[in-house]
Formats: sequence, structure tokens, C-alpha cells
Amino acid sequence: MRTAMFALVITALSVAVLAGKAKSDRPVVLRVAPPAVHFGTKPVGSFTLRGAIITNAGSSSVNFLVSIDRMPDDFSFGLLPGSTCPPFEPTPLGPGESCSAVVGFRPSDYFAGQNQLARLRATATDPVTGAVLESVLIEYTGMGK
Repeated sequence: MRTAMFALVITALSVAVLAGKAKSDRPVVLRVAPPAVHFGTKPVGSFTLRGAIITNAGSSSVNFLVSIDRMPDDFSFGLLPGSTCPPFEPTPLGPGESCSAVVGFRPSDYFAGQNQLARLRATATDPVTGAVLESVLIEYTGMGK
């Protein structure tokens, strides 16, 4: 019984170490500029658009999707002017190609004076296997006055 438990623990530790190593050895696929977008303090009722550029920094095409990770009421994302990243279903993104993930910020009275945080998740997947190659969070912050 002790031998079986010992073997199980060693196997679990080996898998954990190998999984951690594989993740750290993966090449960067997505580059985001800037990684955090700041709207600053805006008047209640105003509407401001800001974006981040996401680039496929890898050497091969990936399937790519930008989705909402966190989106408070005063923020919006989707088919906004200047936004070119796919918000509904993954699309191919070739090596060196980029898109713009635009978020809108319209501060309301209810949240005035509070720092707010929205997050988008950019995900690159292998076009053949569907395996996630990289997932990156992009933060958008703003405050209403």
C-alpha cells in the first residue's frame, strides 16, 4: 500500500513539474500594446473610446478571439468604431497581423468617484487541435466625476 501511495505521489509531482515547465517554455504568441488602458477621470454621461493593439507575435497562424472577462455597467465592448478584433467567434490571425480591441467608457452617476475596472481576454488557439496557445488579459480602467 505504501509503495502504491509513494508511486502515486511521485507521478503527481512529476506531472505538476512537467506541466509548469511546459507552460514557462512556451513561446509568446500574443503581444498587447498597451497591456493596460487608462481612460482617466471623465465627466458623467460622456463617452470615450480607447483600445489596445493585439499582435500575433508567433511564427504561424492562430485562431483568435477577444471575449469579455469583466465588464461593469459603465463599459462596453463589441462592434464599436475602430474595433477590429473578433468578439463573437474565433477567426484566423496570421503571423505579424494585428487587431484593435476597443472598449467604450460612459461614466454614470451611480459609480461616480469610484475607480472601475473592465477586462478583456485575448485567446490564441491552434487552428488544427483547438488547444489554447496563449490567453492574455487586457485591463481598462476609468473613473466618472
